[in-house]
Amino acid sequence: MIICIGESLIDFVPISQPTNGDESGAASLPEYRPVAGGCPYNCAISAARLGAKVAFVGTVSTDFFGDQLLSRLGDNTVDTSMIHRVDHPTTLAFVKKSPSGSARYAFYTISAADRAFSAEHVPVPIPAHAIVQIGSISLIADPEGATILDLAERERGRRIIAFDPNIRDTLITDEDDYRRRVDRALAATTVLKTSDEDLEWIYPGVSLDEAVRRVRRKGVELVVVTRGSEGSAAYTASRTVTVAAIDVEVSDTIGAGDSFLAALLVWLDETGVIEPGSVGGLSIDELTEALEFASRVSAVTCTRVGAEPPYRSELGD
Repeated sequence: MIICIGESLIDFVPISQPTNGDESGAASLPEYRPVAGGCPYNCAISAARLGAKVAFVGTVSTDFFGDQLLSRLGDNTVDTSMIHRVDHPTTLAFVKKSPSGSARYAFYTISAADRAFSAEHVPVPIPAHAIVQIGSISLIADPEGATILDLAERERGRRIIAFDPNIRDTLITDEDDYRRRVDRALAATTVLKTSDEDLEWIYPGVSLDEAVRRVRRKGVELVVVTRGSEGSAAYTASRTVTVAAIDVEVSDTIGAGDSFLAALLVWLDETGVIEPGSVGGLSIDELTEALEFASRVSAVTCTRVGAEPPYRSELGD
């Protein structure tokens, strides 16, 4: 089982581009479509579509956006029994896409529902043999950040903790504080999935290899780094494996990293690698297989608008 813990939000994805003006001189504004999202949320949807048993843990608004978030989880067979509804607004994120498909975000998070996640909302006990996934903007503000970090530290050694920093620097007002939070998360992490850009932010001025070594010294068993068009790499104490990126026509990259992580966790779950201590012993063939599977899932996601990961049946497995 995979349990995804953290933020859920609404991404406003552009469906038209602004214009400078028509014959009358009037300019048009971009049009947006509201899409349910958030790093752990997208991970939950993707893992469920790949056939895993998945639950989402967090606080979701009682507003109509919260209804949309909850409905999409249910429609994708994600267990919502550990979700608490709260009377706060839903986090909103407006997306600006570049011609290459990469995305920038403007977040609106003040007093948001997902940030209200606190100790009283944490399921006790966590279901046995579950892989726990955390990360992204969930760690930035309390009580949500402190609650998730406390949970990860409590569960370290009992189960696999998967962490994706997914840095959103426009939301970070105190870099020193946030780096301390990331350090706490890394110290409780079994599997780190990150991008080369995120590692550069966490360890500025340090080479990729040195950044990986620093992460590994914190006790992380498996470090997986995505590098965009250059593919991905996996690092354990004794092995390094690289896999080339899959060439696709990119619509946008929203949710691509989340679906990559989801596929990696589904692979671990399906192969029975679900206990701390077992991940670091994966062979070169196993690491290659895991990266290739995750790359396929992520590549399909990139061909679609918004975070729309593929179903298992779409992969030809």
